[in-house]
Amino acid sequence: MAKIHTLKISNFRGIKNFEQVFGDEKFICLIGRGDSGKTSILDAISFVLSPNWNLAFFDTDFFNCNIENPIIIEVSLSEPPEYLLQDNKYGMYLRGLDARNVIHDEILDAHDDILTIRLTVNKDLEPIWEVISNRQDPIEIKSSDRASLNVFLVADYIDRHFSWSKGNPLYALLKQGESKLDNANVIIDEMRKAKDQIDHSNGFGYLNETVDKVKISAAKLGFDISNATTTIDAKELNIKDGKVCLHDGNIPFRLKGKGSKRLISVSIQTELAKLGGILLIDEIEQGLEPDRAQHLASILRNNNTGQIFITTHSRDVLVELEAHNLFRVKKNSSALFPFTDDLQACLRSNPEAFFAERIIVCEGPTEVGFCRAINKSRINQGKDNITLKGIRLANGMGANQINYAMGFNSAGYDVCMFCDSDAQSINEKKAMLRAENINIIDTDQDKSIEAQIFSDLNWAGIEELINYRLTFKDVNHIRTQVAKYYPNDFVEDTLTKDTIEVREALSKASTEKEKDWFKRTDHGEFLGEVCCRHLESLKEKKLFLQIDELNKWIDNA
Repeated sequence: MAKIHTLKISNFRGIKNFEQVFGDEKFICLIGRGDSGKTSILDAISFVLSPNWNLAFFDTDFFNCNIENPIIIEVSLSEPPEYLLQDNKYGMYLRGLDARNVIHDEILDAHDDILTIRLTVNKDLEPIWEVISNRQDPIEIKSSDRASLNVFLVADYIDRHFSWSKGNPLYALLKQGESKLDNANVIIDEMRKAKDQIDHSNGFGYLNETVDKVKISAAKLGFDISNATTTIDAKELNIKDGKVCLHDGNIPFRLKGKGSKRLISVSIQTELAKLGGILLIDEIEQGLEPDRAQHLASILRNNNTGQIFITTHSRDVLVELEAHNLFRVKKNSSALFPFTDDLQACLRSNPEAFFAERIIVCEGPTEVGFCRAINKSRINQGKDNITLKGIRLANGMGANQINYAMGFNSAGYDVCMFCDSDAQSINEKKAMLRAENINIIDTDQDKSIEAQIFSDLNWAGIEELINYRLTFKDVNHIRTQVAKYYPNDFVEDTLTKDTIEVREALSKASTEKEKDWFKRTDHGEFLGEVCCRHLESLKEKKLFLQIDELNKWIDNA
């Protein structure tokens, strides 16, 4: 079953130079911001492996509309069909793939077979398809041979996918059937039979009255057409086989809704993929409800025996995938960015982060809420919000924050880590993260975010935090909890006194395991709102510097 091992693109639309090795990956999901080039990559694959004998290209298909530099698209296929490897086909053009995933023109016994197909479009806009090998001059590959690869694109314009004409997926699936199409003109033959039935049944009898009038008029002019009848022109059979198409009862499939048409097209091509096809789906979630988009993504990934490429902007699709299925497309980049399995948990819990350009990896839900509050404050002040800046918050879930930061950084994201300094195992790795250009905004040594707040915030702000906690627990519960960490006698008015001892006791009580006060996103958001309200009183404090650093990073200053 042929699979795309390597893809190269030059001077095509927004892509100057691009090369990506997919290796043995069978399910590839391309993600990235709008206009990053995802659709162009799918179109490039569709064009170079197109079953059509000709394609229309335009000056706008050239990078920067510069027609002096040709469009060149190459795919190197592993496991190419045996049919194409015969000596009278392209067997002499085989290349070799070694154990390191490197392609060679000189083939060794230990190498796997690779067949490289190249599409070239010069300024005359005429596409040329060739099989290439540096051992000899290229050789043209026919459209019928490209059709044997069964590559079709599911995009916005798929009405033709429901007709039985040559070059469409239904016809390709028919050719793969058990009969292998002993009669290659089976569709035309069926149309001939239909024509015969019409000819012998006077199927257009309701037109006879009009035809009789024409006969009489012709006779008056001295021309005999007394044998005239109405039937189908046989000439049209060879060029109108596209008129034979799938119907739901009396309604053509082409009239169905976008989501339904895409699902039907995918159904056809999934069957092709079982037989060695390559399926391309642009924006797989289009026209589908979230549950159907999830189901479709899951079924395609788990039951895929061919190779499938999809693009998506849907979180519902991502949660059904594995991190190694994802490849990030970044505008003006010469390759894709793969994801490591370190991000699998984040993919399940926070898939939205993968669609961002920049990531703030927060230690936990408290920090996530704190950053949300900063974003609200920015909006209230008329500053750019984090979405406008292409930023997404990711819950680092404590110890996972290191892996998340490294994983997103290696995938080409701009990464900031907002964290505490009370865990030595995390502190030991901060120098390594900074060396990778990951910005770290943390607390004073040995402090959690709660400890930093109770240390730096003015007393009016701390009273707001105590009153907030009182909406969840009664005053006696809070007094009992704080008293455990207060070094002196705890009396009724202790919580009204602004002392170092009270602040430290509040800090320890608020982070007590299983009884913590703010380890939830909404609680963290309240913490942040209070700090932002009292920001002017925090100058020269670490807490002020943290908020200021976050704002500067958001603004990319």
